[in-house]
Amino acid sequence: MILAEKSGGRRELVKVIEAWLNGVLREASDTRAEVREGFSGWMMIAPDNDLIKTIIQLETRLDPIASGKPPYTARIQSLTDSRLIIEYPNPDGKTVKKILSTRSFAAGLGYDGNDPAEFLEHVGIFEDAPVSLAAGMPSMIQLELFIKQVLRGLDRIMILNAAISEVNEVSNKIEGLIAYHEHLTLSAHMLYLRLGVKLDKLVERLWREMPGGVIIKPLPWNQLSKLLESNNVSLESFPASIWLGVGS
Repeated sequence: MILAEKSGGRRELVKVIEAWLNGVLREASDTRAEVREGFSGWMMIAPDNDLIKTIIQLETRLDPIASGKPPYTARIQSLTDSRLIIEYPNPDGKTVKKILSTRSFAAGLGYDGNDPAEFLEHVGIFEDAPVSLAAGMPSMIQLELFIKQVLRGLDRIMILNAAISEVNEVSNKIEGLIAYHEHLTLSAHMLYLRLGVKLDKLVERLWREMPGGVIIKPLPWNQLSKLLESNNVSLESFPASIWLGVGS
């Protein structure tokens, strides 16, 4: 099983994910999983069975398992105002790389302003972060994630290169400060802060609590809110099913 996940230079991440996965498996079966990095840097899991797939799909918002079918969970290699370079693995482990128009991709999320890269970064689409796409545009899942951020109207923090177990452990320590946390993939996560919690203070605490090599990216709501109020973002064209399915 090939995953659209890389360690981001944090060598121990693979083993931490393996330990978390085997902890979940231990409650359901005698199966034990091995997680390792493949030749191209993508994580690999053996054995490739339905139980492990189900666990991963239930725990993550963006299914990181390479299937060869859209929507694809990809890793952002580079982001500028003109180009969005993404990569993801085929089921055989070979890397697929695509160069997309940043402006067109942002337009897929309703943005029609002059700073598409800035807009994408404010909604958690930045270098090394995961993204879900279909036909070179944001997938329905990515649209739902964006709408969820709009509806909640909260400061957010993205955490990369951390395992689910590590984020859960920290979230338990700061549960009074966060309203929600969501595992996007096995190594990428989003925290939503409670109203009144100071974003910079919580970021400082996370730097102290999390292991070295973890990326912590603050996403202030006021910056996204300004873009939403600038008349450069149109949400009217989104399917009604997106709004009904997301909730708050």
